[in-house]
Amino acid sequence: MHFIIKSITDKGKIAFSLTEADDYDYLLKILQQQKVVALNITPLPEKLSLFIPKGGRKVRPEEVVELMENLHLVIKAGLPLYQGLRDLAEDSDSKRFKDMLLYIANAVHDGKSLSVAFEKYRDVVGSIILNLIKIGEETGQLEHTLQRAATFLKRTAALKKKAKGALIYPSFAFVAVMGAMLVWMMYVLPQMTGLFKEMDMVLPPLTLAIMALSDFLTKYIWYMIGGLVLFIIAFRIAYKKNQKVRYYVDLFVLKIPIIKQIISGFNIAFITEYLRLALVSGVPVFGALQTLVGNITNEPFKLALDKTKEDVAKGSQISTALAKTKMFTPFTIRMIGVGESAGSLDAQLELISTFYYERVDYFAENIGKVIEPVVLIFVGGFMALVIAGLMGPMYDLISQMK
Repeated sequence: MHFIIKSITDKGKIAFSLTEADDYDYLLKILQQQKVVALNITPLPEKLSLFIPKGGRKVRPEEVVELMENLHLVIKAGLPLYQGLRDLAEDSDSKRFKDMLLYIANAVHDGKSLSVAFEKYRDVVGSIILNLIKIGEETGQLEHTLQRAATFLKRTAALKKKAKGALIYPSFAFVAVMGAMLVWMMYVLPQMTGLFKEMDMVLPPLTLAIMALSDFLTKYIWYMIGGLVLFIIAFRIAYKKNQKVRYYVDLFVLKIPIIKQIISGFNIAFITEYLRLALVSGVPVFGALQTLVGNITNEPFKLALDKTKEDVAKGSQISTALAKTKMFTPFTIRMIGVGESAGSLDAQLELISTFYYERVDYFAENIGKVIEPVVLIFVGGFMALVIAGLMGPMYDLISQMK
C-alpha cells in the first residue's frame, strides 16, 4: 500500500512524502522509528498504487555485501540482531536500503527467523544467500555462513563486473567503427564521386558498386536506423519472454571466439564457487544444484545444471553428470572427479573457481589487445576497398585534366 504523509520537519516546515508500507500499523511503527512527526496520513486506493513507480535507486550489490559482513560482526559480538539491524538502518543514506533493514529488524523483533525476515527481499539478496542463511540457522553456524555469503557475493560481484567490462569494449569498438564507416560513406564519398558524375566518366564496376551503396545509405539510413531500433525492441521482448529464444541466442554467443571464453569462464567460476560454499555450509549437493538452476541466467548452462541435478538424484557422481552435458571443460570434470575420489571436493572446487576467476580477469584485461588487430584489419580492408574503387577513376580524371 502507498500512503501520502503530511509531516513537520525539524525546521518547523510542512512536508509531503509518498511512502509504501504493508499496512497502516506497520507504517506507524516505521514513522516512530524514523522519528517522523506525521500530521496526516492518507492511504491511496490499491488500483492507483499499481501505477506508482518505485522511487529512488535500487539496493546495490555492494550494500548487500556490506550487510552480510555487518550481520556477521553483529552476531560475533553477541549483539541482538534487532538492535544491530536498527543501527545499520540509521547509518544508511539509501532510503530503500534503510526501509529494507527496518522491515527485517521489525520482523526479527516480532519473532521471525532471519531467513523468513529476508524472504520479502529475495529478489535483492538472491535465493542462494537465503538458502545459506536458512542452513546457518538450522546448523547453528549463522555467523560463519554470513561471512561465507559475504565472501561469495564479493567474488561473484567482482567477476560480473570484469565480465561485463570485457564485453563492453568489443561492443564499443564495433559501434565506433560502423559509425565512422557510415560517416565516410554518406558524407565524404559523395563529395568525391560527384566529380565523376560531372565529368561523365566511364567507371569500373567496383566504383559503381561503392557509389550505389553510398547513395542507398544516404537515402534510407533513417529507415534502417528505425528498423534496427524496432528489431532491437522486438528482440529484447522475445529474449525476455521466450525460453527457446534465450537458449539459441545464448548458445550462439557461446560459439563466438573470445566472448565464449569470458561467458563460459564466468559461469563455471560462479557454479563451482557456489557448490564449494554449499558443501562447506552443509547444503546437500542436490539442493545446491536446484538453487543454481534458478540463479543461472545463461540458458545452456541452466539446462546443463538441470540435467545434472536429475542425474545426481538418480545416484550419478557430479563429475559424470556434468560430463554428459558437454558444457563443462575437461579440466573442470577432471578436477571434480579427483575431488570426489579423494574426498576433497570442496578444495578442488575452490581451485576450479579460482582458476576461472583469474582466466576471466586475464581476458578482461587483455581483450583490447585481441580486438585491436581485428578492428584494424576490418577498417583496413574497408579503406583498401574504397581506395581501390576510387584510385582508378581519380587517375583517369587527373589524366583528362592534363
